Amino acid sequence: MKPPKRTKSGVDSVTKGNTGEFYALAELSRHGWVAAQTPRNSHVYDILARKRSRHVDVRVKTKTSDAHVFQWNAKKDGGIFGEIGQTDFCILVDIPESHDQFPRFYVVPTQILHDWLTMDFKTWLETPGPIKKQRSADNKRRLFYMDDDETKQGHGYLVKLKPYLGNWKILERR
Repeated sequence: MKPPKRTKSGVDSVTKGNTGEFYALAELSRHGWVAAQTPRNSHVYDILARKRSRHVDVRVKTKTSDAHVFQWNAKKDGGIFGEIGQTDFCILVDIPESHDQFPRFYVVPTQILHDWLTMDFKTWLETPGPIKKQRSADNKRRLFYMDDDETKQGHGYLVKLKPYLGNWKILERR
């Protein structure tokens, strides 16, 4: 069995993902949700949560401070999330380098992330590469950069995500 890939921070990708899920679970509990992790390697959701009569299905995506992007891998059909439900959310967990700092959480409806990633990929495909070569529709990586440069394709997500930073109330409104 091949060992998990390590990030620059020295944390392997599986441990990093698990850490993000545990942070998200703790934060959901702190906000009054009863939350539980789904079984490992669940293909859709990472967490199921309930608060009074409201339930939400949560996907967690984690990055550490050594990465400048959140990254998804498209499925064979080009889709990223599969079927998106009405109570479907992504919690993006941005873990800082310092253990003295708390992670940043972005609570975003999955449909919004899907639309952003789809549009970015479409624009990327339609724009010639650096050597004027047509880009491949077979590329499976979907990225967005956590910076404030909205002039570059796939960038500017610090600005786009601002309304979702720590916005736990959104889980109760949709």
